[in-house]
Order: sequence, then structure tokens, then C-alpha cells
Amino acid sequence: MPVTIVEGVKKAGALLTAGYAAIAIPGVNAGYRTPTDEYGTAIGKPYLIPDLKHFATLGRQVNICFDQDNKPETVQRVRTAISRMGRLLVNEGCSLRVIDLPLGAEKGVDDFIVAKGQSAFDALYNTAVALELWEIKLFTLLTYPPAIALNQRFLGQLLVPEGEKLIILKAPKGTGKIEWLATEVVKAHDQGQRVLIITHRIQLGEALCNRFGVNYVTEVRMNETGTLLGYGVCVDSLHQESQARFNPDDWSNHVIIIDECDQVFWHLLNSGTEVQKRRVSVLKNLKQLVQNVLGSSQGKIYLSSADVSDTDVKYVLSLAGEYRVNPFVIVNNYRHVAGNCYNYSGSNPKNLIAALDKAISIGGHHLLCCSAQKAKSKWGTQALEERFRRKYPELRILRIDSESVADPSQEAFGCIAHLNEILTQYDLVIASPSLETGVSIDIRGHFDGVWGIFQGVQPVNSVRQMLARVRETVDRHIWVREWGMGVVGNGSTTIGGLLRSQHVATQANIALLSAADNDDYSFVDQNFQPESLQTWGKRGSVINVEMRRYRESVLAGLVEDGYTVIDADDADDDESGAVIESVKAASEQLYTAECQAIANSDELSQTELKKLQDKRAKTKTERHQQRKAELSRRYEIDVTPDLVEKDDDGWYPQLRMHYYLTLGREFLMNRDAKRAKAQLEAGENSVWKPDFNKGQLLPAVLLLENLNLLQFLTPDVQLRGTDEKMVEFKALAVTHRRVIKNYLNVSISEKLTPIAIAQKLLEKIDLKLDYVGRLGKRENRECVYQFVTPDDKRDLIFERWLNRDEATKSESVSVSNNISTTTPVIDTTPQDIPQTLTPLESPTAQGWKGLKLKMRLGLDSIGKFYQQLVSTIGEAIGVADGEPYWNGYLGQWQVCVNFAHGCRSVVCDWLMVV
Repeated sequence: MPVTIVEGVKKAGALLTAGYAAIAIPGVNAGYRTPTDEYGTAIGKPYLIPDLKHFATLGRQVNICFDQDNKPETVQRVRTAISRMGRLLVNEGCSLRVIDLPLGAEKGVDDFIVAKGQSAFDALYNTAVALELWEIKLFTLLTYPPAIALNQRFLGQLLVPEGEKLIILKAPKGTGKIEWLATEVVKAHDQGQRVLIITHRIQLGEALCNRFGVNYVTEVRMNETGTLLGYGVCVDSLHQESQARFNPDDWSNHVIIIDECDQVFWHLLNSGTEVQKRRVSVLKNLKQLVQNVLGSSQGKIYLSSADVSDTDVKYVLSLAGEYRVNPFVIVNNYRHVAGNCYNYSGSNPKNLIAALDKAISIGGHHLLCCSAQKAKSKWGTQALEERFRRKYPELRILRIDSESVADPSQEAFGCIAHLNEILTQYDLVIASPSLETGVSIDIRGHFDGVWGIFQGVQPVNSVRQMLARVRETVDRHIWVREWGMGVVGNGSTTIGGLLRSQHVATQANIALLSAADNDDYSFVDQNFQPESLQTWGKRGSVINVEMRRYRESVLAGLVEDGYTVIDADDADDDESGAVIESVKAASEQLYTAECQAIANSDELSQTELKKLQDKRAKTKTERHQQRKAELSRRYEIDVTPDLVEKDDDGWYPQLRMHYYLTLGREFLMNRDAKRAKAQLEAGENSVWKPDFNKGQLLPAVLLLENLNLLQFLTPDVQLRGTDEKMVEFKALAVTHRRVIKNYLNVSISEKLTPIAIAQKLLEKIDLKLDYVGRLGKRENRECVYQFVTPDDKRDLIFERWLNRDEATKSESVSVSNNISTTTPVIDTTPQDIPQTLTPLESPTAQGWKGLKLKMRLGLDSIGKFYQQLVSTIGEAIGVADGEPYWNGYLGQWQVCVNFAHGCRSVVCDWLMVV
């Protein structure tokens, strides 16, 4: 039976009268205790009081409904108490929800029921949110008091006092934000001010500039007005080397507009697009821009979004530094009835597609929103376009995604700027997130329904934005994956957990680099823009919580947007089965053809590749040529359809990890040091911690080495979960599960078997243990596994990578275990051993040549240096006893080495050192 915890017996009595089981505690902190010493200092972790723990049974739904208050210090104290007690209840296995009483004269639930009636409380009870969602809610609210509060369908004319410098506009989608901002642009121009429009998508920037009468940055040189009125730019380009040649000092006393500011800031702080290469420079310029504008007498900054929050406002205020301004907040509380939203169940969108088929068959026009566009995705724009064209040859279909809008041969080329004129020509429009924000589809009487397939790759707000592009009230139909497919950082759902993991990882990476390089990294600014990192942590924790409860979060957001969510009926088995077959056939044929086309594309020179990479509008042929050239340089083998598919499946990072864990181990430190120094150079000795940590592989490789993962990769050796080494392996992995989560993003728990843990970690290098069967006596049978060497050409790729790294390696000697020492550089390269390896030789011969060269170089120059090594490092130094042998299954060379304590077989990293 669900229970609700409240403050005081009167509240519990009121709920009991209303038919709810309730438990009263005498204060918000009374449900738990924290051990303290005689001075009141906490000396232990909080724990539930025994009386309350008795009710904390596995699976029980527990609600917390404390009094509401408008005093900030009281609100914070109550929030802390709810979080602490709620976490303790969740740890006991309870399902925890929070019931928020609305602000008003009624402080407690008893007064609320008397004033509003039991039905009002029933509604609150039924819409209570899970603890995780409730905890992040503070980061998504706008609590600054509004200077202008509205409740109207359209914003209309609003007057902002002349002296206001930071204007915040929060208004529902489709209520005229862009129209009002356009009037503010006109006012700025009338006063001789230029306007800078900052967005996170090029198509959005172009559309806004078209509405505001300002050139986008790509049009500046071709238009006679140039930058006279200002220009629009993607936030990625806020640096001196961009096409904009951006200089923040040019914008004092001018106007900045950041539309969809929440998405712009998140793109800036976390995106892996072009901005990642110069993120530190862009962040520095944004901070300087904010200070220049807010510090000038006439400058203004507008932040606009339906989802603008305290997080966005506080971020800009923190960037302003010493320039203190009070935000001028405009809030439109209008909540229109958005219509019905039909929610389709199932593990895939087959029921939704079956319903869309029926809607198409009876006529009408429809917009289908997809979260994916690649040909490999069965439910992406390309595969579904192919499927619908086959099923309905006469249907007029338009596909809008990042490829079609930039392909001169496609009907959607350049369509974003004039969508309302184009869309009426089509029966079915299939769109990717290119149609996510900044676009208003205002046509009336055309679309009969908006359909959405959301696979958990977009943030929740992006889903809501996409469904709201059509302003007309027509039915929405959605299928949403139950949970999301990606996380931010280590996946923590608290800002503290996210930030702490980044701080620890940065310190560890710099310490490892210092030891490996024998270099001084003390000059690195590890505290670059803490205000930006704090904002990254806030946004990241929100997204991680929403990804864990993706469907729930999307549906809750749509209810907030005014939709009535209705569970849709499932299609019958025959219909849904036919959908699966047709989608599968279309996607497989389309993807097979694309992989083949990429493999058959013309080869490109480096100059031609660079030209294509810099080109924005590309045909399909050009995209295929670019992809082939990039794959050829990445893997250094012939590009085949199979290689294209593997790369689409994320093969490269897995293969790279395996290479540096084995044959390429000696090059890893140099690789990480190069990346670190490049980032430090670009950031002028400052680093953006999330990017810096992503770029370092050494901690992950060291972790896999310490777990001794490669011990499982000996063929024909049968493995059982009860084997001593498997039990020890699991104990080690469980002990270090937090470190594994931070550096490998792999979740380890005590509930997993040793084999399951090994499989999860082996997946990081795209290997696995094959199931042999259940062996043993009938009463004691166990599942048995063994490693089977994959035939995937990784050996050939590793050879090419080894050649590459050998050719670029600088002459230095590194001692493993993070101890470095300098050796004399002697030109003793033997003339009989070639520096490059040819594909005509066997893998053993090729690998041995490179290794033998290292041995000879090392042994020729060893002399007295060997004694110095032994005296410096001790018994870790040994001498090879015989030639190394290639273990193709472990992907590494091994050799017998005589150490002071005896002879043993070791990975040849040790030998290379000597």
C-alpha cells in the first residue's frame, strides 16, 4: 500500500480522512538521523529512523508532501531534507515521489484540502513526480520575479524601459517571440546599433536573420549592407579564425540576441561539433562579449526561449563578473490547449507507423518527425522515406534533414528559410531535428496530424520543440523510447557527481602526463571558467535524469505544454508485422546500397578531401567520396562495405582502445601528450575539463591493464564463473566500479556474474567470450565460455597503425609504471631491417621487424645505462631470454624475461623499454 509522509499529525489526519495512508513526522528532518560528535560535527552517513524504516519495504510507493513556503532559506532547507530522506528510502527499494503544494495562502496539505477540495489534492497526487525528476526541477524553473507578467495568446507590443540591459523573455511556443524580437531589432537599428544574433544551428540562424532583416555571416561579403546592421552567427564561430573573424570588442553599445538560449548554451558547453575544437576560445570570447555589452552604456542582451530558466540567467550574470545588472523579466503564462497527443506503446514504433498508414490511406497531409536520419537507422528519415515511396508511389514526399537541406540535387535544398511556401506542395513531410527550433510552420488547414518517433537521442526539450513546429492545433501521435541512449559525463544525476568526476579525472590525467612525459604541467589552468563548468553540470544532471526516464519525462513535458495525452490502441499483429517487414526491407536495401556506393567512390587526394570538408553544400556523390577518404585515412586499409558498416557501429574507438592496450601501448603516452598540448595551445594553457578528459586514453588503458582483461583472450581455454581467476576478477571490478564508471562508462554491480562483467569490459575493445554450453555433472552444471579469435582484419589495421606510429615516433625511452628517464640517442639503425612493413609479409614477420629494431637499438646502446636503470628502478628491469613470440589472440608480443627474482613471460612493452 502506498504511504504519504507529511509534517505533523493534523496533515496526516487530513489525508487519512481523504482516503490516503499517511505517516506523520514532527519536522522535515525528523525522518532520518545523522551521527554527530559532541561538537555537532557529522561523523557518519544519514540513516532512516527505525520507525520509518519499518515501512520502507521493497517496491513500496512512498510520497513526500511537506508544507510549502516562499522564504528562500526555508525552501532550501526543505528541499535538502526531502532529498536526503528520499534517497534513503530509494536505497531501501522504495519508489519515491514528491507532491509539491502550489504557492498560496494554504501552507499545509490540510489547509489545501479545506480550501481547494479533495479533488484538487487528488490531481496533485496523480501528477506527483519521481524524486530524481523533482530534484532537477529547480534547474529548469525561472524564479526571477517578472517585470511584465502576461497571460495572453500573443505577446503583442511590449515596452522595455530604456535603461534595461539584460532582457529575459519566457513565453510558450507559438506566442510570437520572434515577432516581438523583430520589433526590438528595428528599434536598435533606428538608434544606430548593430545586432548580433547568436544561434546553435546554421539553418536557424539563417531563418532568424531573414525575419530580422540582417545578413547571416555567410552573406556578409555578397550583400551591400555587409555587417552594417550586424549579422547572425552560429555560436561555434565566436572566435578570430572563423569566417566571422569575431572580435568581442566590436560589440560595446550594441545589441545581442540569443534565441533558444538554453539550447545555445548547452550546444556551446557540450556539443561535439566544430565548437569542440576551439571551445576554450569561444568561451573566453563569450565572456568578454557579455562584459563588453553589459558594461557599456547602451548595450543590451536578449535571452529568449520557451524554456529559459534560472540556470541560463545566472550563467549570463556570472559571465558578467563585476558588471552587476538586474534582469528585466517578461513572462507569458498563457497555456493554450494544444490538443490531443496519442502515445503509442511498444519497444519500437511499429504501431505508430501502422496508424500513419491508415491515416495516409484515407487522404490528408502529415508531418513525421524523426530523431535519426542516417540510412542505417530503420526508423530514421532516409529509411522511412524509402519505405513510404515504395508503399505509396504516388505520394508527394519531402525529406528534410541535414543532408537534404544542404544537397543541391534535393528538393529540400535551402528550404528552411521559406518552409510555409514549400510544405503545402507535399502530402508527407519527413523531418529530422533540423526542424527542431527557430522554425514556425504557420500554414492553416494543411496538416492533419503531426507524428513523432523519438529514440532517446534528443534532449526532452528538443522533442517538445519539434512537435510544436506546426502551430495549428492538430492531433499529435508519438512513440518514445522508454529510456535515452546517451549520458553526459559519467552519467551522474547530481551536479556534484558530474563535477567531482571531471575534477578527479583532470587531476589524474595531468599527473599521468607529467609522469609519462617527465614534463611540468603545473602551468595548466585547471579552474578555467568555473561558472561555465557549473552550468554544464546543472544541464548535464538534468539531461542524465531525463535520459533515465525518457518516456516519462517527454510525456510530462507535453502535459505541461497543454496536450492531453491519450494511450493509443495497438495495431493487430498482422498489420504491425507487415510494418516491421517493410521497414526492414527498405532500410536494409538502402543501407547496403549506401555502403557499396561509399566503397566504390573515387579516391581523393588530401587537398581534395580538405576542400570537400570545408564545403557546405554537397551532393550525395561528394558525401560518399568524403566518407571514403576519411575512412581510408582512419583505418589505413581498403574501404569495403563491411568496414563502412563497422565504422557506423562505433568500431573505431573500440579498435583504438584494443590497439593501445596491446601492440600500440608504447605510443599511447606520446599520443595523449600530443592531444593535451594541442588543447593547451588552442586554449592558451587553459582546458575545458570535459573535452580534455575525453581526449585522454591512458587512464582507461591502465584500468583495463590493472583488471588484467587480456587474460581471458587465450583461445581454447574454457572459462566458468566459479573459476578462481574469474571470482578474483569480479571482486576487483566491483571494488573499483566507480573508477570503471568514470573512465570507461561501464556500470558494474555485485549482481552481475564474473562472465557478464568480463563481457561488458571486452565490449570496449569489440571482443567477446563465446558460449560453449553447460558442462559438468547434471547436479552441478555450469555455463562455459571461451574466446574465439575474430576474423575482422584488425591485425592488418594494427600493422598499418604500428607502421604509422613507428614512422612518427621521436627518439626517447620511456619506462613503464609512469617512471621516465633519458637515454642517449645513438644512430644505430641497422641497414638490413626496413623501416616500413609491406603487406606481402606475414603478420608475425612484419610485427617482429618493428620490434627487433627496437630491441637492437636498445641493446646496442644499453652498456652502462643498464646498471643505471637497475639502480634507479630496481628489480623491474630484466633481460630478454630468447626472441619474442607473437600472441595473435592477445594482439601483442610477449617474451621470456630474466628478472632478479626469476624468468617470466611478459608483454613486450617491458622489452621495448630496455
